[in-house]
Amino acid sequence: MFRHHLPLPSLLCASLLLAVVPAVQAEEPGRSAEQSAEKRYFSLPAAPLGLSLARFAEHAGIRLAFDARLVDKLQAQPLEGNFSPMSGLQLLLAGTGLTYEAVDGGYLIKAQKGLSQDSVRLPSTAVTGPQMAEENRFAHPFRLTSEQIEHRPQANSNLTDLLRSHPVVQFSNSSQNGLSQGEIKPDSISIHGSRPYQGLFSLDGMRMNNDLDPVDAGNGVTMASGTSSEQGFYLDSRLIDSLEVHDSNISARYSGFTGGVVEATSRSWRGGQAGQLYYRHTDADWNKTFTDDSLDFDSSNNSMSHPSRFQPSYQKSDYGFWGETQLAENLGVVVSASRRDSKIPMRDLGGPGFDIDGDTLVGFNHPASNRLQRRQSDNLSSKFSWYATPETTVHWTVLYSGYEEQMFQNTVANSGYQNSHDGLASILKLEHMTSLGQMELNASYRHLTDIRDSDTDYRVSLIDSSDWRNPVTYNYGGPGSLNSYQDTVELSGQFAFDRIFAAGLGHRFTLGAGVNQVDAEFEREETYYAANFDAYGEYINLRQIDAFFAGSASTRYTSYHLFAEDEMDWGRLTVRPGLRMDRDDFIGSNNLAPRLSVSLDAFGNGATVLKAGANRYYGSSMLTYALYGAQNGGLKHCYFDCFPLIDNGDGTWDATPDYEGLDNLKTPYSDELMLGLDQRWGNSLWAVQYVNRKHRDEVRSRPKYPDSRASNERSVKEFVNDSKTDSDNVYLSVSMLEPWRALHAEHRFSAALAWQRTRSDTALELGYSDIDMTMKLDPSQVWYEGKVINAKDLPASDFNAPWKLNVDWQADWQAYGITLFNRVTWESSRDQVYKHDTGVDGYYPLPDSDLRVRKYSSARIGSLWRWDTNVQWKPAFAHGLGFNAQVNNVLNNKNQSDTMSWNGGTYKIYQPGRQVWLGMTYDF
Repeated sequence: MFRHHLPLPSLLCASLLLAVVPAVQAEEPGRSAEQSAEKRYFSLPAAPLGLSLARFAEHAGIRLAFDARLVDKLQAQPLEGNFSPMSGLQLLLAGTGLTYEAVDGGYLIKAQKGLSQDSVRLPSTAVTGPQMAEENRFAHPFRLTSEQIEHRPQANSNLTDLLRSHPVVQFSNSSQNGLSQGEIKPDSISIHGSRPYQGLFSLDGMRMNNDLDPVDAGNGVTMASGTSSEQGFYLDSRLIDSLEVHDSNISARYSGFTGGVVEATSRSWRGGQAGQLYYRHTDADWNKTFTDDSLDFDSSNNSMSHPSRFQPSYQKSDYGFWGETQLAENLGVVVSASRRDSKIPMRDLGGPGFDIDGDTLVGFNHPASNRLQRRQSDNLSSKFSWYATPETTVHWTVLYSGYEEQMFQNTVANSGYQNSHDGLASILKLEHMTSLGQMELNASYRHLTDIRDSDTDYRVSLIDSSDWRNPVTYNYGGPGSLNSYQDTVELSGQFAFDRIFAAGLGHRFTLGAGVNQVDAEFEREETYYAANFDAYGEYINLRQIDAFFAGSASTRYTSYHLFAEDEMDWGRLTVRPGLRMDRDDFIGSNNLAPRLSVSLDAFGNGATVLKAGANRYYGSSMLTYALYGAQNGGLKHCYFDCFPLIDNGDGTWDATPDYEGLDNLKTPYSDELMLGLDQRWGNSLWAVQYVNRKHRDEVRSRPKYPDSRASNERSVKEFVNDSKTDSDNVYLSVSMLEPWRALHAEHRFSAALAWQRTRSDTALELGYSDIDMTMKLDPSQVWYEGKVINAKDLPASDFNAPWKLNVDWQADWQAYGITLFNRVTWESSRDQVYKHDTGVDGYYPLPDSDLRVRKYSSARIGSLWRWDTNVQWKPAFAHGLGFNAQVNNVLNNKNQSDTMSWNGGTYKIYQPGRQVWLGMTYDF
């Protein structure tokens, strides 16, 4: 065995001698070549290539020799699945410039013919790339390495930007809004018809979702609640090592989602010293914007509730670095930092305003001016990797993600405020290989905050009705300050046993368990007052005072999980049954999720593999279910004998409750049926897959007393599990197994054609916040295109492109240091469902009933296609300096993405036109 006290360099040099490689003792005397070539299950984490080769040899029971200088600074990707020694070595060495040669009693690692040691480079494709390799029998996952990420065109360097080529990932219609190109927040996505906040985002095994209040209800800026999004950490995609998406036949190791899993891995020390500096920039003057011909696209038209809807001017920059170095024997660190910055000039029209001095209303003039809104997203991280022994690795990641947006409300004096969305995390992971299998232990802590910091803690509003036909409203002050916090501690572990034989079957058991504790709090530090005045000529009357009184509310819950699965193989058939139990004491339920995946290697050669599955996935509970009552819980009104901005006088404050807690809430779940086929054909891999999802017990809001006319009951709502969504998805994809070499370049092609249909009785983008307080409303039915239908059959109003085609082509001219990536996207035309305004025309009375239903119609949105490209040039003579140019929508196509209602009209929204990013990199 390896001597654990040997330093890593000595260990790798010693492996030149076949006799000291651990596999010598592992191999039994007289073992035949046929026996040594049998497949075994491997689960190797990402690590320096030399260490991965040593681990592979030990577990495979083979002799392996290599020169440590050949593998220095090279990194091996994770390797998981059933492999023969040769197939495993091929994947570990893919793209490194190294090969192997069979020698007496083992294998020798050497440089490929014609390649010197200096020409060896990091792999350009993942070891577990989109190939039908043995390591993934049950699904067709989407994987990207750091080098692939660097080559792809990205809008704002967010994780979701990398998923544009995924066939089943649907983006919100608002995700590419040409009217607001200055924004840098991650786009919302839906997988198989799920709510966007019911997808699981993870980093190094830690869940990084934001469960505080991730839904934007579409109401704009309100005094009751702030803004947020689904992801708790806005990761810079250039600083991660790999990204993987699981969308079907998902292992029992994962839970807390009804859509899919987006799993990121941070960079680990590669066994040497290296790094990169980068900078890129874009400007509105370089780019094109399409608008509706009848729309006045000017920032002066931004409103109080939507203060950044129109952004004709912006400047965006993206810069940062990552670096790795050795700290001690077998110990290294990767540090990284980045900033994404956007400056958005705006016009504030100013105008008359009113403030309060004591109890006196004072008028003044708020001058017009040019002002700047700003968005800023920062990432800071460090990851320590300690390869303690060939069997034991420890990773410790510390991460900070901070996002800020500086805002103001047009025409409103002293209305400035700042939204911040910050995350701090610590992740500790231990991986240990034993004689029985591989153990993994994880411990993590994360602290998430959503804070709105307002310049003022009050608002003054005056409605001047001197001209009663055209009343004018004047406002002063900001929306008020709010704080939300989420603290999570998580401990988990799993053990993957080595493959054993029993009852004529091969078995590989995996067991796991974990505990998770969450503390959350909503806080309003200072009472917020809103004084409302009416003016009629010289007469001014204080109509009412609204106040959100200072206070806080908190909640704590603990969840537990256990899971077990057994990958059983019998000849060409592999079956993986699994069962996961999650205990959620937040709503007091035990959720049992059975999983079953089946794979059949039709001819025993891996060329044709049939796949099927039936699975249940339980989602997560939103903390807002418990904290919502606090948002409006402090809201009170004073109508008579009140002082404007203080809580005294003879007036009476009337409470306005709108929520009465949790009643028998359940955890949403999704039932999945999946069929698939993978087919190798020459140098290509074809995959076809069908997935049916039934999302049930989805949470939405409804009036608790729908027919009550009592003022203390009329506005009360509750959360209920009476929403459902059905989704069908089919896709066909093709990818190359090995690059095609032509014109002095390596070419890689992939394409995917997908069809989907999603029907839901609740707007996916609104989820639990979707509510209609109208009396005598039947929510189980709707009026759509002239007839009454079941609400569950209503087509989705977002995340709803029926047909989608993606074609990716990457070309590498290594001799010249040039890489070119092209992506062509096409989406079919669609009927965009929209809800009628809530006036007289917004409802349809049901015949022979006193009930009515909501009215919906659809507008036709034409098909769209776009070509995005990214070219990088890293010439050898520049000694690490590189240049890149990214052009999105190269041909400047006018693609409609959505519609918008504004100022009594309906307008078309288009995707951005041609958008250019220019940048530089320096590798060291």
